[in-house]
Amino acid sequence: MAPQVVLVTGCSSGIGLCAARRLAQDPDQRYLVIATVIAMAEKAELVAAVGDAIDKTIFIKEMDITKDEDITRVVDDVIKTRGRIDILINIAGIAIIGVPERVSRARIESIFNVNTIGTIRLTQAVLPYMKQKKAGKIISVSSLAGKQGVPYGEFYSSSKFAVEGFFESLLSTVKSFNIRICMMETTQVKTRLVTGVFSDIDTQINDDTIDDIDRRQLRCLLDVLKEFPFISVDDVVDVMMTKCVEVDDPVFRHLVVPPETKEALIETVADLTGEKSIVALRKFIKAS
Repeated sequence: MAPQVVLVTGCSSGIGLCAARRLAQDPDQRYLVIATVIAMAEKAELVAAVGDAIDKTIFIKEMDITKDEDITRVVDDVIKTRGRIDILINIAGIAIIGVPERVSRARIESIFNVNTIGTIRLTQAVLPYMKQKKAGKIISVSSLAGKQGVPYGEFYSSSKFAVEGFFESLLSTVKSFNIRICMMETTQVKTRLVTGVFSDIDTQINDDTIDDIDRRQLRCLLDVLKEFPFISVDDVVDVMMTKCVEVDDPVFRHLVVPPETKEALIETVADLTGEKSIVALRKFIKAS
Protein backbone atom coordinates (compact mmCIF):
# COMPACT_ATOMS: atom_id res chain seq x y z
CA MET A 1 0.00 0.00 0.00
CA ALA A 2 1.28 3.47 -0.90
CA PRO A 3 2.13 5.70 2.06
CA GLN A 4 -0.40 8.32 3.09
CA VAL A 5 0.54 11.87 2.14
CA VAL A 6 0.44 14.09 5.24
CA LEU A 7 0.71 17.89 5.13
CA VAL A 8 1.75 19.36 8.50
CA THR A 9 2.09 23.03 9.51
CA GLY A 10 4.18 24.60 12.29
CA CYS A 11 7.04 22.09 12.08
CA SER A 12 9.97 24.27 13.15
CA SER A 13 9.54 23.31 16.82
CA GLY A 14 7.16 22.00 19.46
CA ILE A 15 4.16 19.84 18.58
CA GLY A 16 4.64 20.28 14.85
CA LEU A 17 8.24 19.11 14.91
CA CYS A 18 7.35 16.14 17.12
CA ALA A 19 4.44 15.13 14.87
CA ALA A 20 6.51 15.43 11.70
CA ARG A 21 9.33 13.37 13.21
CA ARG A 22 6.97 10.65 14.46
CA LEU A 23 5.26 10.33 11.08
CA ALA A 24 8.51 10.41 9.09
CA GLN A 25 10.19 7.82 11.30
CA ASP A 26 7.25 5.40 11.32
CA PRO A 27 8.89 1.96 11.27
CA ASP A 28 6.47 0.70 8.62
CA GLN A 29 6.92 3.84 6.48
CA ARG A 30 3.16 4.37 6.25
CA TYR A 31 3.47 8.14 5.79
CA LEU A 32 5.06 10.59 3.40
CA VAL A 33 5.32 13.89 5.26
CA ILE A 34 5.23 17.38 3.79
CA ALA A 35 6.45 19.42 6.76
CA THR A 36 6.06 23.19 6.50
CA VAL A 37 7.96 25.97 8.23
CA ILE A 38 7.35 29.71 8.00
CA ALA A 39 10.89 30.23 6.62
CA MET A 40 13.64 27.85 5.57
CA ALA A 41 15.93 29.60 8.04
CA GLU A 42 13.90 27.88 10.77
CA LYS A 43 14.25 24.29 9.53
CA ALA A 44 17.53 23.36 11.26
CA GLU A 45 15.98 21.79 14.36
CA LEU A 46 13.58 19.73 12.25
CA VAL A 47 16.36 18.54 9.93
CA ALA A 48 18.42 17.43 12.94
CA ALA A 49 15.42 15.64 14.48
CA VAL A 50 14.46 13.55 11.44
CA GLY A 51 18.00 12.52 10.49
CA ASP A 52 18.34 10.44 7.34
CA ALA A 53 14.56 10.46 6.76
CA ILE A 54 14.98 13.86 5.11
CA ASP A 55 13.98 13.80 1.42
CA LYS A 56 12.93 10.17 1.82
CA THR A 57 9.84 10.08 4.03
CA ILE A 58 9.81 13.78 4.89
CA PHE A 59 10.09 16.86 2.67
CA ILE A 60 10.34 20.37 4.08
CA LYS A 61 8.48 23.23 2.42
CA GLU A 62 8.37 26.93 3.23
CA MET A 63 4.85 28.17 3.86
CA ASP A 64 3.47 31.17 5.74
CA ILE A 65 -0.19 30.29 6.32
CA THR A 66 -1.10 33.98 6.48
CA LYS A 67 -0.22 34.26 2.76
CA ASP A 68 -2.66 32.79 0.25
CA GLU A 69 0.06 32.59 -2.40
CA ASP A 70 2.17 30.37 -0.12
CA ILE A 71 -0.78 28.09 0.58
CA THR A 72 -1.63 27.79 -3.11
CA ARG A 73 1.99 27.12 -4.08
CA VAL A 74 2.51 24.34 -1.53
CA VAL A 75 -0.84 22.61 -2.02
CA ASP A 76 -0.52 22.75 -5.82
CA ASP A 77 3.00 21.34 -5.62
CA VAL A 78 1.94 18.45 -3.39
CA ILE A 79 -0.98 17.57 -5.66
CA LYS A 80 1.24 17.80 -8.75
CA THR A 81 4.03 15.62 -7.32
CA ARG A 82 2.07 13.27 -5.04
CA GLY A 83 -1.42 13.29 -6.54
CA ARG A 84 -3.28 13.74 -3.28
CA ILE A 85 -3.26 14.93 0.34
CA ASP A 86 -4.61 12.22 2.62
CA ILE A 87 -4.17 13.99 5.97
CA LEU A 88 -3.90 17.68 6.84
CA ILE A 89 -2.57 18.48 10.31
CA ASN A 90 -3.00 22.14 11.34
CA ILE A 91 -0.56 22.96 14.14
CA ALA A 92 0.90 26.43 13.44
CA GLY A 93 -0.26 28.95 16.03
CA ILE A 94 0.67 31.90 18.24
CA ALA A 95 -0.54 33.19 21.61
CA ILE A 96 -1.13 36.57 23.24
CA ILE A 97 -1.82 37.13 26.94
CA GLY A 98 -2.36 40.66 28.16
CA VAL A 99 -4.61 43.45 29.36
CA PRO A 100 -7.24 43.44 26.58
CA GLU A 101 -7.61 47.18 25.98
CA ARG A 102 -3.84 47.52 25.58
CA VAL A 103 -3.53 44.94 22.79
CA SER A 104 -3.06 46.71 19.45
CA ARG A 105 -5.14 46.09 16.36
CA ALA A 106 -2.00 44.78 14.63
CA ARG A 107 -1.50 42.12 17.30
CA ILE A 108 -5.18 41.16 17.21
CA GLU A 109 -5.04 40.78 13.44
CA SER A 110 -1.81 38.79 13.74
CA ILE A 111 -3.24 36.16 16.07
CA PHE A 112 -6.43 35.76 14.03
CA ASN A 113 -4.48 35.62 10.76
CA VAL A 114 -2.40 32.70 12.04
CA ASN A 115 -4.71 30.80 14.39
CA THR A 116 -7.98 31.28 12.55
CA ILE A 117 -7.86 32.63 9.00
CA GLY A 118 -4.65 30.85 7.98
CA THR A 119 -5.94 27.53 9.29
CA ILE A 120 -9.27 28.02 7.52
CA ARG A 121 -7.65 29.11 4.24
CA LEU A 122 -5.33 26.08 4.16
CA THR A 123 -8.28 23.81 4.88
CA GLN A 124 -10.20 25.45 2.03
CA ALA A 125 -7.28 24.79 -0.31
CA VAL A 126 -7.08 21.09 0.57
CA LEU A 127 -10.80 20.29 0.71
CA PRO A 128 -11.53 20.09 -3.05
CA TYR A 129 -8.92 17.34 -3.49
CA MET A 130 -10.19 15.37 -0.50
CA LYS A 131 -13.77 15.70 -1.78
CA GLN A 132 -12.69 14.50 -5.20
CA LYS A 133 -11.01 11.43 -3.66
CA LYS A 134 -13.95 10.93 -1.24
CA ALA A 135 -11.43 10.47 1.57
CA GLY A 136 -9.30 12.43 3.98
CA LYS A 137 -8.62 13.55 7.52
CA ILE A 138 -8.17 17.06 8.88
CA ILE A 139 -6.61 17.23 12.35
CA SER A 140 -6.22 20.57 14.11
CA VAL A 141 -4.40 21.36 17.33
CA SER A 142 -6.74 23.69 19.18
CA SER A 143 -6.70 24.32 22.92
CA LEU A 144 -8.78 24.00 26.04
CA ALA A 145 -8.91 27.78 25.60
CA GLY A 146 -11.06 27.10 22.54
CA LYS A 147 -13.70 25.63 24.84
CA GLN A 148 -13.22 27.78 27.93
CA GLY A 149 -12.10 31.39 28.19
CA VAL A 150 -8.79 32.28 29.79
CA PRO A 151 -8.26 35.41 31.93
CA TYR A 152 -6.22 37.94 29.94
CA GLY A 153 -6.28 35.48 27.02
CA GLU A 154 -9.32 37.00 25.33
CA PHE A 155 -7.78 37.15 21.86
CA TYR A 156 -6.11 33.74 21.99
CA SER A 157 -9.33 32.13 23.24
CA SER A 158 -11.53 33.87 20.70
CA SER A 159 -9.22 32.84 17.84
CA LYS A 160 -9.49 29.22 18.99
CA PHE A 161 -13.25 29.46 19.62
CA ALA A 162 -13.62 30.60 15.99
CA VAL A 163 -11.63 27.63 14.68
CA GLU A 164 -13.70 25.24 16.78
CA GLY A 165 -16.89 26.74 15.34
CA PHE A 166 -15.59 26.46 11.78
CA PHE A 167 -14.62 22.81 12.07
CA GLU A 168 -17.70 21.76 14.05
CA SER A 169 -19.85 23.27 11.31
CA LEU A 170 -17.72 21.74 8.54
CA LEU A 171 -17.75 18.28 10.11
CA SER A 172 -21.44 17.68 9.47
CA THR A 173 -21.12 18.29 5.71
CA VAL A 174 -17.78 16.73 4.79
CA LYS A 175 -18.54 13.45 6.54
CA SER A 176 -20.70 12.70 3.48
CA PHE A 177 -17.45 12.80 1.47
CA ASN A 178 -15.76 10.35 3.88
CA ILE A 179 -13.65 13.18 5.32
CA ARG A 180 -13.07 13.02 9.06
CA ILE A 181 -12.18 15.98 11.30
CA CYS A 182 -10.46 15.92 14.70
CA MET A 183 -9.79 18.68 17.20
CA MET A 184 -6.98 18.27 19.73
CA GLU A 185 -7.92 20.39 22.75
CA THR A 186 -4.80 20.65 24.87
CA THR A 187 -3.99 22.27 28.16
CA GLN A 188 -0.52 23.80 28.73
CA VAL A 189 2.08 22.09 26.57
CA LYS A 190 5.78 22.45 27.35
CA THR A 191 6.84 24.49 24.28
CA ARG A 192 8.48 27.80 23.42
CA LEU A 193 5.02 29.30 22.95
CA VAL A 194 4.28 28.88 26.66
CA THR A 195 7.72 30.24 27.61
CA GLY A 196 6.97 33.31 25.51
CA VAL A 197 3.60 33.78 27.19
CA PHE A 198 5.23 33.68 30.63
CA SER A 199 7.74 36.31 29.53
CA ASP A 200 4.95 38.58 28.20
CA ILE A 201 3.04 38.33 31.46
CA ASP A 202 6.16 39.07 33.49
CA THR A 203 6.83 42.19 31.41
CA GLN A 204 3.33 43.49 32.11
CA ILE A 205 3.58 42.75 35.82
CA ASN A 206 6.60 45.08 35.91
CA ASP A 207 4.93 47.82 33.86
CA ASP A 208 3.80 50.49 36.32
CA THR A 209 1.61 52.15 33.67
CA ILE A 210 -0.78 49.19 34.01
CA ASP A 211 -3.48 49.40 36.67
CA ASP A 212 -2.49 47.82 39.99
CA ILE A 213 -5.51 45.48 39.92
CA ASP A 214 -4.54 44.11 36.51
CA ARG A 215 -0.91 43.72 37.57
CA ARG A 216 -1.94 41.86 40.74
CA GLN A 217 -4.25 39.57 38.81
CA LEU A 218 -1.63 38.93 36.14
CA ARG A 219 0.87 38.02 38.87
CA CYS A 220 -1.60 35.52 40.33
CA LEU A 221 -2.30 34.11 36.86
CA LEU A 222 1.42 33.64 36.18
CA ASP A 223 1.89 31.84 39.50
CA VAL A 224 -1.02 29.49 38.75
CA LEU A 225 0.15 28.78 35.20
CA LYS A 226 3.67 27.97 36.37
CA GLU A 227 2.32 25.54 38.97
CA PHE A 228 -0.31 23.99 36.70
CA PRO A 229 0.68 20.53 35.41
CA PHE A 230 2.17 20.55 31.91
CA ILE A 231 1.81 17.95 29.22
CA SER A 232 4.61 17.20 26.79
CA VAL A 233 4.60 17.44 23.01
CA ASP A 234 4.94 13.65 22.99
CA ASP A 235 1.73 13.37 25.05
CA VAL A 236 -0.13 15.39 22.41
CA VAL A 237 1.33 13.47 19.47
CA ASP A 238 0.62 10.13 21.16
CA VAL A 239 -3.07 11.01 21.28
CA MET A 240 -2.97 12.42 17.76
CA MET A 241 -1.51 9.20 16.37
CA THR A 242 -3.53 6.65 18.33
CA LYS A 243 -6.88 8.46 18.37
CA CYS A 244 -6.87 10.31 15.02
CA VAL A 245 -4.23 9.35 12.46
CA GLU A 246 -4.38 5.58 12.97
CA VAL A 247 -8.16 5.34 13.44
CA ASP A 248 -10.50 4.94 10.46
CA ASP A 249 -13.45 6.79 12.01
CA PRO A 250 -12.12 9.01 14.81
CA VAL A 251 -14.33 11.11 17.07
CA PHE A 252 -14.33 14.89 16.69
CA ARG A 253 -12.93 16.20 19.99
CA HIS A 254 -9.95 14.94 21.99
CA LEU A 255 -9.25 16.55 25.37
CA VAL A 256 -5.52 16.26 26.07
CA VAL A 257 -4.90 17.23 29.69
CA PRO A 258 -3.00 15.84 32.70
CA PRO A 259 -4.94 12.96 34.32
CA GLU A 260 -5.08 14.73 37.68
CA THR A 261 -6.93 17.73 36.23
CA LYS A 262 -9.22 16.00 33.72
CA GLU A 263 -12.25 15.43 35.95
CA ALA A 264 -12.37 19.03 37.22
CA LEU A 265 -11.92 20.45 33.72
CA ILE A 266 -14.68 18.27 32.28
CA GLU A 267 -17.05 19.43 35.03
CA THR A 268 -16.48 23.13 34.32
CA VAL A 269 -16.57 22.78 30.53
CA ALA A 270 -19.84 20.83 30.73
CA ASP A 271 -21.56 23.45 32.94
CA LEU A 272 -24.49 24.81 30.93
CA THR A 273 -24.76 28.10 32.85
CA GLY A 274 -21.04 28.89 32.65
CA GLU A 275 -20.99 29.89 36.31
CA LYS A 276 -18.68 27.07 37.41
CA SER A 277 -16.17 28.09 34.76
CA ILE A 278 -16.27 31.72 35.88
CA VAL A 279 -15.73 30.75 39.52
CA ALA A 280 -12.81 28.49 38.60
CA LEU A 281 -11.17 31.08 36.36
CA ARG A 282 -11.52 33.89 38.89
CA LYS A 283 -9.65 31.68 41.35
CA PHE A 284 -6.75 31.72 38.86
CA ILE A 285 -6.37 35.45 39.35
CA LYS A 286 -7.54 35.48 43.01
CA ALA A 287 -10.34 37.89 42.14
CA SER A 288 -12.71 38.71 45.00
